Amino acid sequence: MKNLFLISFLFLFFSCGGETKTEDDSAKNTTQPTKTEQSQSISAVETPPSATTDETKILAKNEIEKEVKLEEMTTEVPSKNISTKTTTNSNSTVDKSAAVSIAKNEAEAKAQIEAEKAKALAAKIHVDEEMRKVEEVKRAKDAADKKIRKEMEVRKVANKKEKIERTKPATKLDLNDEFDALLRKYVNTSGKVNYQGLKNEEGKLDAYLQKLEKTNIEKNWSQNKTLAFWINAYNANTIKLILKNYPVKSIMDLNNGKPWDVKWIKINRRTLSLNNIENDIIRLKYKEPRIHFAVNCAAKSCPPLLNKAWTEGNLNSNLERQTKSFINNSNYNTITAGKVEVSKIFDWYGKDFGELKTYLNKYSSTKIGAGTSVNFKTYNWDLNN
Repeated sequence: MKNLFLISFLFLFFSCGGETKTEDDSAKNTTQPTKTEQSQSISAVETPPSATTDETKILAKNEIEKEVKLEEMTTEVPSKNISTKTTTNSNSTVDKSAAVSIAKNEAEAKAQIEAEKAKALAAKIHVDEEMRKVEEVKRAKDAADKKIRKEMEVRKVANKKEKIERTKPATKLDLNDEFDALLRKYVNTSGKVNYQGLKNEEGKLDAYLQKLEKTNIEKNWSQNKTLAFWINAYNANTIKLILKNYPVKSIMDLNNGKPWDVKWIKINRRTLSLNNIENDIIRLKYKEPRIHFAVNCAAKSCPPLLNKAWTEGNLNSNLERQTKSFINNSNYNTITAGKVEVSKIFDWYGKDFGELKTYLNKYSSTKIGAGTSVNFKTYNWDLNN
C-alpha cells in the first residue's frame, strides 16, 4: 500500500511539472521577448525543472528501495521469532537440567551433613559413656578412701585409748598385766602362737592362773570387766592345756577329742571345764555373739588369738575389730558376689547370730544378696602355731 501511494504521488508531481512547461511555451509564442530576455528565460525555466526532476527521481528511487528493504525485514521477523523461540526453548531445557543438577547436589550435601551429625552424636554418646565410667571409678575410689580414712581414725582413737589405759596405774583387782606381757611377746598380730617360747616361761602363766583362781568376782564389777575376766580365763587355760601336752599337733588329740568337757579349771571356788566357761557363763549370761571371735580354741580355723589381754576399757573396741577382721579374712571365710562359704562356727553357734546373712552383712565388705545360699567350710583343727 505504501508503494502504491508513493507511485501515485510521483505521478501527480510529474504531471504538474509538464503543465507548467506548456504554459511557458504559449507565453513565448504570444510575446516576443528580446534575445537577452529569451536567453534569461530559457536559463531560468529549463535548468531548474531538469535538476529538480533528477533529484526527485533519485529520492523516489531511494524511497522505493527503503520500502523493499522494509518488506524484506518484515518477512524475516517470523523467522527471527521462531529462532528466538527455539533459543528460548533451548535455554529452558538447559535451565531445567541445571536446576536438577543443583537439587541433586543440595540433596547430597544435606545427606552428608546428616551423616556427619550422626557421627558427631555417636562420638558424643561414646564420650559421655566413658566419662560416666570414669566418674563411677572415681566415686568408688573416693568411697574406698573415705572408708579407709574412717577406719584409720577409729583405729587411732582406739590405740590412743589403749595407750592411756596402759599408762594408768594398775588397780588392786587388775590381774591382766602378767598375761598381757606374755601375749605381746609370744603371739603375733595374725594370732599365731609361739608355744615353744611360752613353754620356756610357763611358770609366769601358772602364776597368772593362780591369781585368777583366788580372785573373787565382785558384784559391783561392771559387765565389761567381768566379761573381759572370763575371756582371759578361757584363753589362758586353753594355752595351759596345750603347754601341758606340748608338743602336740592338735587339741583334738587330747582327752579323746573332747578336751572342752574336762573339768580341771579352778576359779572363784569352782571347778570348771572350758565348755562351762564358754557356754554356761559367757554365752548364757552375756548374750554377746562377738565373743566367738574373742575366745580361742588353739586351732588354725579358730578366730585368731588377740595378742593382748582383754580389759574393761578395750573390750568393745576389740570385739568389734576382731569380728570384722575375721569375717573379711579370706583364710577363714569366702564372701563374693557369687559365692558365700563361711566358718563352721556360724553353723555350730547359729542361734547366737540370728539371721546369718543379716549378721554377716553388718561386717562384710561384700554384701550378700537375699537369694544367695550360705555354705560352711571344713574346720581345720591343726595347732595354731
